[in-house]
Amino acid sequence: MKRQITIHNALPEGLDALAISSGTVHHSKQKAAEVDYMGEKYTPKFTPQAYINKKDWRPLNDEEIACLAPYEDRNDLNTIYLGVIPDELRTCFKTLQLDESLHRKDMFFRLEKNPEAVKKATTLMHNFLLPKSNNEPFRFHCMGVNNPNLELVAANTIMLPQDHVASDRVLIGLHNDGLQEMTIETAHTFENRISINLGKDSRYFLFVNLYLTEAKKMLQECMSTDEFELVNISNIPKYFFKYFPDYPVIRVEQKPYQYYIAATFNCFHDGSTLGSTHLDVTMVYFGKFQY
Repeated sequence: MKRQITIHNALPEGLDALAISSGTVHHSKQKAAEVDYMGEKYTPKFTPQAYINKKDWRPLNDEEIACLAPYEDRNDLNTIYLGVIPDELRTCFKTLQLDESLHRKDMFFRLEKNPEAVKKATTLMHNFLLPKSNNEPFRFHCMGVNNPNLELVAANTIMLPQDHVASDRVLIGLHNDGLQEMTIETAHTFENRISINLGKDSRYFLFVNLYLTEAKKMLQECMSTDEFELVNISNIPKYFFKYFPDYPVIRVEQKPYQYYIAATFNCFHDGSTLGSTHLDVTMVYFGKFQY
């Protein structure tokens, strides 16, 4: 494992919140867990090029812990930050009872029926994020909702109808977030995100601790010139995991009201709700967060 993206860990669980797997496999080589929730029972589908983490999770050894230890000059790009939201903000979210939501519409109904609590939560979130914003603008991105017991959660839902059911979603596997105007070389200039677990169960953030430029450099050293010319911001996960199936994946357990901050445009990652039984609810802001 290379020393690139590191972890600043302020979770009360410390190192117990972290685990590592021995790498990745193509989704067709590893059976996905079945989802059985709210009368819908299905095995998730994946895109043809999707790669997923191996399930041989174990604690980190001393060498791996040292490799992930934070830099003294940590910033919004080279460090993933883990922590817990302030008590007052947590109490405000508990008032909204988002962790009792059964589905997406239920979650939004709970927000709509208590505008005063939403207003207070918005103010408290602003006050919480401002010192971490690096004097850069930040913005609310979304409320995320996922079914429980999903191996990975990211799916492209743009082409799906509004009334689609969860089993219609096709998961994309470990990936880097991307925008049309982005390249591998410019991904580091874009925002990072803070994602807060507002659900009832633990969820997981999975990531590979490499910048995209480093992943591209590694590919250049082992691919033919013609094949390497095909590598771009959209398909680099497919090529990287094909050529480097033994590069480890890090897993962070996010208990309720815990957060991660990560530059998800510039690393391979995904979320997971594997093992949970209740609806997964998250809140996401974009910015240039660090501390």
